Amino acid sequence: MSWLDPQRYSLPVVVSVGLHILIGLLFLFQWPTEHRVPEPVPQHMIANVVQTENKAVKQREEQAAKEQRRKEQAAKREAERKKQQAAEQKKAREKAQREKQLAEQKAREKAAKEKAAKEKAAKDKAAAEQKAQQQAKERAQQEQQLLEQLAKEQAAEERRAQEQARKAAEEAARQAELAEAMTADATTAIRSKVESVWQYPPAVRPDQTVTVRIVLVPTGQVMDVKVVKSSGNAALDRSVEQAVLKASPLPVPKDPRVFEQNFRTITFNFTPENATW
Repeated sequence: MSWLDPQRYSLPVVVSVGLHILIGLLFLFQWPTEHRVPEPVPQHMIANVVQTENKAVKQREEQAAKEQRRKEQAAKREAERKKQQAAEQKKAREKAQREKQLAEQKAREKAAKEKAAKEKAAKDKAAAEQKAQQQAKERAQQEQQLLEQLAKEQAAEERRAQEQARKAAEEAARQAELAEAMTADATTAIRSKVESVWQYPPAVRPDQTVTVRIVLVPTGQVMDVKVVKSSGNAALDRSVEQAVLKASPLPVPKDPRVFEQNFRTITFNFTPENATW
């Protein structure tokens, strides 16, 4: 740095100039009328100027040192930042490498598992096919045995059915004969009872016939009687109706089936030759 640098000597120069101006003013206002010898500058003023100059120099040096420390700290922080950044980059590379190795290991393990699974699936498939064949063979044997058993059971069932059908036919024939006998007996009894109480009017001919329809209940009570074919003689027709009502209850079969089939509603023909008089 040059000794003429204005930044280095600006403050002392200003102070020095100010002191000279102050001294000049003092001389101007205190100049005696008589010629006097100028007094020398006091030593303490010179010391103040020197002290002021030294203080300014010290301040500049401190400022420069402070600036230097700031730059060094900034450089240190930058170095630490770069170091940390490099460490982070290294850590990221190491992490990526580990992840890559882990992914490769997982891929190898996955491939090994897939291979083992395929081999196991192939073995299981072969075992399943063999088991299925064995089961199919056993099922075929069981089905054959079942068919034979079913054939035997079906033959036995057919024999039982034929026997039951024969017995049923025999029973039906017996029941039909019994029902026919019951019907014949009841019909004869009903006719006899009605004719026993029938009194037809005079002046009728033996060839005149009255056809009536009788509605009965299981107790033999007559619920209704109606002439469905007249004899041509109203008095004869009425006498038949009166005789049926008078003979109620009529002797019907005790078997409900025979009654429902043949005696719920029954039709009779009456002629005077069979009536009492």
